[in-house]
Amino acid sequence: MNLKRSPRKNGRVYLSIVHPYRDGKRVRTKTIMSLGYLDELEKTYDDPIAHFEKIKDELEEARCLKESPVSITFYPMQKIKKGETLRKNLGFAALSAVYHELSIDRFYNARQTKRALEYSLSSVMKLLVFSRVLHPASKKATWKKKEGYFERFDFSLNDTYRSLPIFAHYKDQLVKYLHEQVKLNYGRADELAYYDVTNFHFEINSNDCDTIDEKSGKILSEGLRKKGVAKNHVPDPLVSMGLLMDTNALPITYSINPGNTNDCVTLIPVLSEVKKDFAIKRIVVVADKTMNTSDNIAALLAKGDGYVFSKSIRNATEELQSWALSKEDYSTLGEGFSVKGRIATRKIQITVEEGDKKTGKKKKIKTQEITERQVCVYSEKYDRRAKASRQPAIEKAKGLIAHPAKLDAMLDRSAARYISGIIYDPDTGEVLEGKRVLSFDEARLVEEERFDGYYVISTSEMHRSDKEILDMYKGLWKIEQSFRVTKSDLEARPSYVSSPEGIEAHFLTCFVALLIVRILEMKTGHKYSAASLIDAMRRASGTHIGENWYRFDYRDDVLDDLGIATGIDFTRLNLKTGDIKRMVAATKKR
Repeated sequence: MNLKRSPRKNGRVYLSIVHPYRDGKRVRTKTIMSLGYLDELEKTYDDPIAHFEKIKDELEEARCLKESPVSITFYPMQKIKKGETLRKNLGFAALSAVYHELSIDRFYNARQTKRALEYSLSSVMKLLVFSRVLHPASKKATWKKKEGYFERFDFSLNDTYRSLPIFAHYKDQLVKYLHEQVKLNYGRADELAYYDVTNFHFEINSNDCDTIDEKSGKILSEGLRKKGVAKNHVPDPLVSMGLLMDTNALPITYSINPGNTNDCVTLIPVLSEVKKDFAIKRIVVVADKTMNTSDNIAALLAKGDGYVFSKSIRNATEELQSWALSKEDYSTLGEGFSVKGRIATRKIQITVEEGDKKTGKKKKIKTQEITERQVCVYSEKYDRRAKASRQPAIEKAKGLIAHPAKLDAMLDRSAARYISGIIYDPDTGEVLEGKRVLSFDEARLVEEERFDGYYVISTSEMHRSDKEILDMYKGLWKIEQSFRVTKSDLEARPSYVSSPEGIEAHFLTCFVALLIVRILEMKTGHKYSAASLIDAMRRASGTHIGENWYRFDYRDDVLDDLGIATGIDFTRLNLKTGDIKRMVAATKKR
């Protein structure tokens, strides 16, 4: 319907609501409501145009609801065409809305002009990112399923593979660009950052080879896929991924390292790049005890940055243990939860390089004194959890003591530490000497239970209260959750790419996918988990029922709220192809 303004010979304007319709080849209009002269209506309404535009919209909505039923003709014996995809996903439109809000399409379109490509880089990236969220698979399987979306992905499988090294080439530029887009569109809290490292396995048998200079013998480039300590205990070669995230759980940047890289050495290089590229003056890094090394602390303090690191109380000095276990000065923050803090000075041993190119650089250990705030926490919940997790090892140890014949050459290390009378390798569990008279090591159990429920947080932020430090550290669970989302929901492992460029491109698409999902969490008020949002988007699919009509068969509160947040109507049971195209097109006009 339209609000029609009809100029009359007397100079006045007459308003009416009309409905256009086609009569053969001619377009005619039917008057639905005659409203009167504009100058007269202005005496009654402050803004008659706006008022009657609203009335017109309400009438149009009512008319649509009263449309006659649609008849669709189908033939019972009609066969499915080979290669035809009758069911398509519409949930990707929510991802598309954020993709275009971040202007990723503009980023790749600007760089597309510098390359003689006959396909769209942005289109390839969209397919890889959308499929990583909705239907994780190999690059080949992803391309084969590209018809399962209400969007045209007009490029070949070879185009997909050709795009991977290009994505890898622009990786640093895109990450920096995304940081600016996040700041612009959603706000970025980058003064406090969370950092953690995980690894991803590849189903191959041997490590990647290093590239070595034949003359000097120096390593020119290191192979990425290397065997190391896997988080999921698989024996396959790995790559290590360090992820930096802000307090809103939005990823900032990431780094990829060989799988045999020690986690603790990855922090400072990532921070140095972020501060340089993103023009951030100071960062306070929150991380677990893996990053709590003397070298990391010294490097952070030297650059004017800060840290909030957890610390193992079992491996702490006797003085720190004595202070932590003392019941004095604890204050209660909640039921079964207490905390106390202090300012302490301690000495750390740091590694420094001395020398120059002529004499050669040599590593040397130096002592540095630092002052920090230490916050000790006791939690009854963590106490019970520690005892419960230890119980299976205790039961197994007692079972082996009762039945020594079950003791084999390779002993379970978790149980072995509670058995006296045997000598074994603590790293492998290998029994080094023959069986002796076995007994349960009660003293070891008592010593371990002393520390149950306690943990210490050390920080450079001495002006902060104990509760503030604790709240900062508690946010670390968000990055652990991000890794779970990446591994479980986005199925980033195992990866099926092999070249360094392919590996980099793979994890770039995972990073972009994670960022978009996290933004959707934020847009829906953090009411739903990433897994719930992904499941809803996956199920928002329609089946072609004839002519140009699709029928959708899933709706829930998650999908409704997702639609409200992204401006997409996921409530319709039946949609025309044209309506769907307009909905998808609207997500690109952000």
